Amino acid sequence: MYKTEVATQDELSRWNQIISRCPYSESLHTLEWRNALATCFKQMEPLYFTVRDESGSIAGALCCFIFRPIPLSKSLLSMPWALPGGPLFFPGTNVATATLSVCDKLDEISRRRRLSEAVFTLPSHCSADITSSFTSAGYSVEAERFTHILNVEAGFDAVWNAYNKRVRGAVRKAEKTGVIVRETEDEADMMEFYRLYLKMMSRFDSTPKPLSLLKYLQTSPIARLVVAQLADRIIAGLLFLHFNSSVRLWCEASDPDYLLYRPNNAIINYIIRWACERGYKLVDFGASPPENEGLVAFKEEWRAKKVWFHTLARTYSPWKRRLWAVSEPSVRRIYAAIQRFKI
Repeated sequence: MYKTEVATQDELSRWNQIISRCPYSESLHTLEWRNALATCFKQMEPLYFTVRDESGSIAGALCCFIFRPIPLSKSLLSMPWALPGGPLFFPGTNVATATLSVCDKLDEISRRRRLSEAVFTLPSHCSADITSSFTSAGYSVEAERFTHILNVEAGFDAVWNAYNKRVRGAVRKAEKTGVIVRETEDEADMMEFYRLYLKMMSRFDSTPKPLSLLKYLQTSPIARLVVAQLADRIIAGLLFLHFNSSVRLWCEASDPDYLLYRPNNAIINYIIRWACERGYKLVDFGASPPENEGLVAFKEEWRAKKVWFHTLARTYSPWKRRLWAVSEPSVRRIYAAIQRFKI
């Protein structure tokens, strides 16, 4: 038998140490990520749990958030933006039984707090037994997505030699044309990067992350901002996340007028080398829209492999869920306009 309870203050104080025992835990599961979201989004309430076995020992952990986007609409999310969350179990745990304990606790909270739904996006590396236990507890598969993951355990030289020749050529072109890649914690660099990011999100009609979140993460222990500079101008940048054995390429932007200089290739290659030199095992390129064949091909030229993951949901109030579904496009447009207005 397993028991899932809200994490105590003592457990939160050593949260990263706890989750590091799960081989597929990453930056999104850390205390720093929790604090960043709680600080920058007043509509996000973090709920962090530990799972204990019969002896009382911690066997796993769970991070999730209650999301209140509009009045009358509240949902339980493993992570915003369909990022992977879900339960994290230590080796040797009976994950099927432990997941049922988690589902019972989520059901209790969802009913008590009168939530519209519970939505969990599971990590691509988690056990299939976790997915099965969620479905047996009343969750249904809402979406199947894929990410691309590059294994870098062999070291940078082996990874470099495995790249498609177009990737190596693009990295060399960036170097020859004077593109400089560097890490930065400078606020002025972040502002210049963020302006590129806002323009890019506007071109794709996407909702930008707030500047406050990116600035918070820029100087945190789980993130680094890498920029590509030509002369005195930042022409591209990428904020990546790192923890345990994995690196995640997360928030990127580039100036379309300078793409011929291949700044994105130079940045990604820099991050992969950084990961190899520090003993990370995996670099996650992030989820891709299935219809964007060019982006998928770009990631696979680095020899990153396609890996599927699932989002599961359980509905508690169909009309509240429908209310948010109808309201979401307008809310996102207003939110995006506010982020642009702040700059």
